Amino acid sequence: MRYLRSRRRVYAAGMVLFCALVWAAVPRPELYQKYSFSSAVYDRNGKLLKLSLSMDDKYRLFVPFEKIPETAKQALLLYEDRGFYYHPGVNPLSIGRALWDMAGGGRKRGASTITMQLARIVYNIDSSKIGGKALQILRALQIEMFYDKREILEAYFNLAPYGGNIEGIGAAALVYFNKNAEQLNLPQVMALTVVPQNPAKRTMMSSRGRHNAEDASERLKQVWLETYRHKENSYLELPLDAGVFLPNRAPHFVRLALEKASGEVKTVLDLNYQEAVENILHDYVREHRHQGVYNAAAMVVDARTMDILAYVGSQDFFDNSIEGQVDGTRALRSPGSVLKPFIYAQALERGIIHPMTMLKDVPKNYGVYTPENFDRSFYGLLNATQALVYSRNIPAVDLLLRVGEENFYNLLKACGVQKLRPVGFYGLAMALGGTEVSMHNLAAMYAMLYNEGRFSPLRVLRDEERPLKQLLSPEAAFLTLNMLSKNTAADDTATRFSMRKTAYPVSWKTGTSYGFKDAWSAGVVGPYVVVVWIGNFDGTPNNAFVGRDMAAPLFFRLVRRIAGQQEIATKLKSSPQLNLAKVKICKDTGDLANAYCPQSVLSYFIPGVSGIRGSNVSRLIPCRHTPPQTEMRNYNFWPSDVLQAYAEAGINIRRPPAFKDNCSQVETFNQGKAPQIILPADNSRFLVRSHKLPEEKLALKAALDADAELVYWYVNDHLVGQSKAGQVLEIATPIGKAKIKAVDEMGRSAAVSIETVPAD
Repeated sequence: MRYLRSRRRVYAAGMVLFCALVWAAVPRPELYQKYSFSSAVYDRNGKLLKLSLSMDDKYRLFVPFEKIPETAKQALLLYEDRGFYYHPGVNPLSIGRALWDMAGGGRKRGASTITMQLARIVYNIDSSKIGGKALQILRALQIEMFYDKREILEAYFNLAPYGGNIEGIGAAALVYFNKNAEQLNLPQVMALTVVPQNPAKRTMMSSRGRHNAEDASERLKQVWLETYRHKENSYLELPLDAGVFLPNRAPHFVRLALEKASGEVKTVLDLNYQEAVENILHDYVREHRHQGVYNAAAMVVDARTMDILAYVGSQDFFDNSIEGQVDGTRALRSPGSVLKPFIYAQALERGIIHPMTMLKDVPKNYGVYTPENFDRSFYGLLNATQALVYSRNIPAVDLLLRVGEENFYNLLKACGVQKLRPVGFYGLAMALGGTEVSMHNLAAMYAMLYNEGRFSPLRVLRDEERPLKQLLSPEAAFLTLNMLSKNTAADDTATRFSMRKTAYPVSWKTGTSYGFKDAWSAGVVGPYVVVVWIGNFDGTPNNAFVGRDMAAPLFFRLVRRIAGQQEIATKLKSSPQLNLAKVKICKDTGDLANAYCPQSVLSYFIPGVSGIRGSNVSRLIPCRHTPPQTEMRNYNFWPSDVLQAYAEAGINIRRPPAFKDNCSQVETFNQGKAPQIILPADNSRFLVRSHKLPEEKLALKAALDADAELVYWYVNDHLVGQSKAGQVLEIATPIGKAKIKAVDEMGRSAAVSIETVPAD
């Protein structure tokens, strides 16, 4: 007998050890492995744009434990499992009572703990049968073995059914109350607490279900009041305000945001701007439908932060007849002339032009390439600002040739333009829209002008980094923006199109693609960038798709809406840190004004960079010599290439008369004393320590003849500034050998040579 008892003990111990080993070998159960989750996309002010479906077509939004309201946790434990923190996943007393009732044929009593309910959800267990209930108990014990109470509660709140295809408190809070879970008030918490017990009957997607949920929650409220008498419970009287809230706002933008992030997606979009832009686009397309306008796209960007404030990819996302789900802001399209400002910017920073440089607009061919202007006419000669504003093609192509096709191509590449072919494929056609770009590219590039040449990608998410790279000089960026601001504003009504000024500067440009497939307008107002496109996604052309006629009026509707909501400065101001100065320019010639220039204007230039020279085109000649009175007349003596440009453009200009005894050029022109350079002395040699070179200044001073007031200073043939007679001008000390030249208003000049040598 003693032997048998001993063997039984060994067997019992072996069985216990075996069970322990089996239990230890049980793998950790994965609570979320088979689940995918929704994403909730919000605008910058926390307004829901869209709650996406999970991969199994559920609204199931993950909410971390700390963002679940404390009241929701308390209500759940009060309603479902008061002993949650004290049992190992199973409540033996509750199960015993339930089994006793079942055996006696009495009323079924709920015995499932929160852990058991979680096990039923995760493992899809049919707990209505004894076998299923046993499996549920085992799984609950297994879950408790590997997870703490906090993790179990978190999983329950994220997986519990809340009616229909809504699972988890996060999705339920958004769909039923348009709130994040942490914002739920007490009545809403109570209503949601009772739903998982009978989600089909208590779903708040129907009025009947809401009524059932409210009835059940009333009973819970009574228990709550009995349990938490000491708490402030006046919140229980708040209205439930339940409904079904499943918005689908800014669908193109939401799609972009979900490519970048998932879960709780906080974006920079401003729903107020978004809805305003959508309404304006919708109205504009409707008004111009008789002209064959069916689709449009637009973006508004805050250049200070690169935040996308409004993003409309098509006139109607849900209209299949216009392929509305195509995102027009990301589509690569021909930009027409919208990229011209960046050719001018590169020409400005290389000193090829300044804003008043005269450019030729004449018939010209570049090998086999013969560009034409949109209106098939030519202006002969016009300044750089006019050439840009009037969108003349010949000057733009000529500037691209001088800037270098590869330099412009590399700028586009650095600005993120995708799918570029080799530079040789495009050639000079890049000036007129030969490369395809997206609205994203254009918005970022125009923002670069506002940001003084610093390029940064557009921001979609609030926590997105904003890397910066300097692609244009700050001076060139500002001058380009300033030149574009001279473009007269556009307006329209249902019956007319007109041009007028705005009370605030708008730096803008239009573009029309070859074959009238795309009409563009892009620009900057205050710190905001606006880009609009009109066209068809299938590329169907329309003669009405002209940037200035069709896209510009829409652009200015958006601009005026922005200006109505934000305070816009009435004047463009350059940063004091910019290396810019103003000088008198002869309006006719684009050169420094001399004493005979009939009309001069103050214009910016970049000291030490801009190619600018003294003018000798305007001259005074005497006519009708009748002593003691002689009539003096002012004429422009154009060089032959300029005369030829006007002739090729078919433009007649006023020419000086042939030289005769009674009308001859003034003999004293350009006579008198040339400037006398006082500082620096000729052949001076300066020793400067390398570390102090940026701080060292070179003093320039000259004496002038009595008929001159101003002297223009050049360093190695680059204008660096101007001064009055006897006045000192301080400039940055040039490195190495330099030629200092002084030119007065009469065109007379003097020069000295200096050399700066490092002392260390």
